[in-house]
Amino acid sequence: MPHKRDQDSTSGVKLLRLFRKLMLDGRKHFQTDLAEYLSCSPQTVIRLTGEIESVIGASLESGLEKHRRWYQIKTISRSRLGLDFEELRYLSVCRDLAASSLPEQVRNRVDDTIFNLSLLMADHAYAEREKAQKAQFTFYSKGKIDYTPHFEHIELLVQAVEERRICLVLYKAAGKSEGKEHRFAPRRMVGMSNALYVIGADLTENLLEIRHLSNLAVHRIQDVILTERKYRMELPEASPDEFGLPWHEPRNFRILFKPGKAVDYVRERIWSENQRFEENDDGSLLLELTTRSEPELQAWVRSFGDAAYMVN
Repeated sequence: MPHKRDQDSTSGVKLLRLFRKLMLDGRKHFQTDLAEYLSCSPQTVIRLTGEIESVIGASLESGLEKHRRWYQIKTISRSRLGLDFEELRYLSVCRDLAASSLPEQVRNRVDDTIFNLSLLMADHAYAEREKAQKAQFTFYSKGKIDYTPHFEHIELLVQAVEERRICLVLYKAAGKSEGKEHRFAPRRMVGMSNALYVIGADLTENLLEIRHLSNLAVHRIQDVILTERKYRMELPEASPDEFGLPWHEPRNFRILFKPGKAVDYVRERIWSENQRFEENDDGSLLLELTTRSEPELQAWVRSFGDAAYMVN
């Protein structure tokens, strides 16, 4: 048996190196050049390309050009993936901005997906994992929560939302020493102020009626049991353009901000889709909005100290 030209490279490594080279640029590669690249014989190239063809089929093309054998993998076009390279970069930006609120399992899967898409699209700039995972945007968060230990609960809650399934949720509220079981109909997962919540409704014991609307902080959930029962009642949809999470029927509020830095800070931002500003001659600012979350609104106003207060 003849000696291998590259004693340190296994057949599997050669196969992966060959597939990567053919996949990344989508151009023709001649058999002799591939043999030199892999430090192997032309016969080995034939065998390896045969193994690749057995998996990807007609996507591997082959032919003769001036009596020289060539191989080429047809790259997947935008028409099949629905993506171009610029959109791949936008996906990376979304990953960077959301990373602080995602469990480690989800972050890793998003990284792998972006990397795999870059390979399918033969994007040289993203094909190297180090470049694909390097953050271009960073979100600075204060007091963020590590959701990695809560991944299984998040998965169950997402499934419950998709299938409209009722859950038994053991929930330990802030300031309580023990958890309490909720018969819970989840409507949607939401993120707010560096935290994840599941919004929905607490149900009666027979699981047929709504007791009250409810919001549960995911990091305070101790256990989730997914039942086979589906809820049929319609739950109010929470709009991300409203101020805060829904707790009650919509109510109107007016907040006055004294002249100063708080006025600039509030005026520069959108707090609710229905907000209205009224600027006064003395430099103060009146904000009027509608919300279903009076406790959160009051807490927000208190955060400004004596620079803001509620008015009738």
